[in-house]
Amino acid sequence: MLRADIDVGPIRAEELRDAVRIFLGAFSENVKAVYGDSPRPDAMLDVWTFFSQDEPGGFLAAREGCTLIGYALFTASLKRLQRDAVVRGQVLRWTLRALSGRYGIQWLQLGRVLWNKILFVGSSGRFRTQGDAQLLNIAVEPAARGRGAAKALVVAGMEYLAGRGVPEVRLEVRPDNAAAIRVYRGVGFVERGQTRDAHGDWLVMTADLAGRSGGKGGEDLRT
Repeated sequence: MLRADIDVGPIRAEELRDAVRIFLGAFSENVKAVYGDSPRPDAMLDVWTFFSQDEPGGFLAAREGCTLIGYALFTASLKRLQRDAVVRGQVLRWTLRALSGRYGIQWLQLGRVLWNKILFVGSSGRFRTQGDAQLLNIAVEPAARGRGAAKALVVAGMEYLAGRGVPEVRLEVRPDNAAAIRVYRGVGFVERGQTRDAHGDWLVMTADLAGRSGGKGGEDLRT
């Protein structure tokens, strides 16, 4: 059940570093492949700072008191987000910082990561009926899981998108992540098919925001 002292709302600038820390812990294997055993937070901080400024309502934080315990990134338009990053010079800026060594990227592994991104971008329009809204990423602190924070983040993100007139949202989740799939189903997501990257299969799910169902309670989700 969702605890009464858990609050969900747009992330604050001072919470971004803690959100990155949660990300690095939740997705440690993927992070290690690119950044090695001692990842630097600079790259994620730069990208997420841009996201929080470009679409502040879509970057959500779950808090217990004054402590960040989870986050979720929703975008009303994946293409618009990508376009803004290019037009505003962010992609060039990130590239220059990566080349300078600031991000500590292991370049031999970067090609595989980029190939994964190409595969995902190429399949981002599949199984949709309308628009290109997306749940990009979500994670909750291990110690805070099972209290409904992740489900509350998803519901809040769907409400944000619905308030912007977005008709449908898509996400990808590993087919063996039964807990996440169960919660996604519980708020109105439906399986549409599968896509694949270099690491394996992803289940594609979409939700009709006009007819979505909400609720409280649930387990941790990581996409």
